[in-house]
Amino acid sequence: MSRSTQPNDGLTGLRPVVTPPPFGVMPNAAHQDALGFMKADTFALAVVEFDDQGRCYDRAQLDKVSDRVETMRTGREDVILLLFVHGWKHDARSDDPNLSSFRVVLAQTAAYERSSAATAGGAPRPVMGIFVGWRGLTAYGPSDIVADTTFWGRQAAGHRVAVGSVRELFGRLRHYRNSRLKNGGAPLLVIAGHSFGGMIVYSALAQSLIESASAPVETVIAAFADLVVLANPAIEGARYLPIYDLVSSPAFKGRTNVQLPVFVCVQATNDQPVGTFFPIGNFANRLEEATIGGLEERCVTHAIGFIDEFRTHKIAGPDGNAPFVLTPPQIEQADPFWVVAAAKAVIDGHSGIWQAPFLSFLKALVFQQVARSQATTIAAASLNDAIVARSEKEPGTGGNLADFAKEIGL
Repeated sequence: MSRSTQPNDGLTGLRPVVTPPPFGVMPNAAHQDALGFMKADTFALAVVEFDDQGRCYDRAQLDKVSDRVETMRTGREDVILLLFVHGWKHDARSDDPNLSSFRVVLAQTAAYERSSAATAGGAPRPVMGIFVGWRGLTAYGPSDIVADTTFWGRQAAGHRVAVGSVRELFGRLRHYRNSRLKNGGAPLLVIAGHSFGGMIVYSALAQSLIESASAPVETVIAAFADLVVLANPAIEGARYLPIYDLVSSPAFKGRTNVQLPVFVCVQATNDQPVGTFFPIGNFANRLEEATIGGLEERCVTHAIGFIDEFRTHKIAGPDGNAPFVLTPPQIEQADPFWVVAAAKAVIDGHSGIWQAPFLSFLKALVFQQVARSQATTIAAASLNDAIVARSEKEPGTGGNLADFAKEIGL
């Protein structure tokens, strides 16, 4: 069971760290109290946890976050909201490595927002994080052997979480963001998930993403969040086929507009659980489900990131002064739906997502959105007008994502 040292960011409110026995099963219970948004030196953080059936362990966790978000909406507050759903072998323990790494990203986002606001001559927006916890870790031992056996059971639990009360949380955030945009505000919402957490995010947001890809306009309207990021998502490629059919159509490929991505899926090429265990566990589906053609057949058993036809990008490790090498390298592209194959130097295996090259890539994507949304407020008559107007703002940086990351010191 992995543990980490907590960052020195001034955050108060998390439960004291408890050292568990060397073998055991994590209880089906919350790890944090219902405190709403806890304060750190430069950001705020809330933890919302869901049980194996997708319900809140403690309804007050979700209610306090919902009340704060509604207050922001009615009070016309613009904030940067980052949400992360952890994956397999993790939960919301105070010393969980995913929670600790998320806190670091929040602090760095707050620092970039202050810098960006100073350059633009405006006031920095508050940065607020929401860490979505669920029972990704059940049985454990001193090595990964015990936890490895829980892959398929936790996959099933993740599916239940994906259709549970997490959708209420996402819906409340969407309502806040879109209300502020419609009224000329400058909010920012980024939703990310790893492993089965990526599956939870995609399952909950798939309809909105398909609607975005199907809109017959030059700018793809990101009607739910400004950016959705999945890292090593454990979800069948068949679920992505509706988007693939849209973005590979002649009409979509004929688009001339370029824009920031609205959806980014990054898959490590050496991810054994998703690359090997996942197809084995889904093999029965291949025997039972009717498919049309070889692509659809593979999509029933293989995850999104392991379908060659879906891949739009590759990302390699540092090269010279570049913190990573993205191919193609442009920040803004005609297709805002990215499926990226990541080399070992960027993401090592299933859980190695917190390596420096991937973090640089992730923060470059987020900080581009920060700069774009911070540039000006938007006076628009409708939500669509607001999002299109935002997409046309100049982020004030070069056209190469790795160059941008190097420029701001990532």
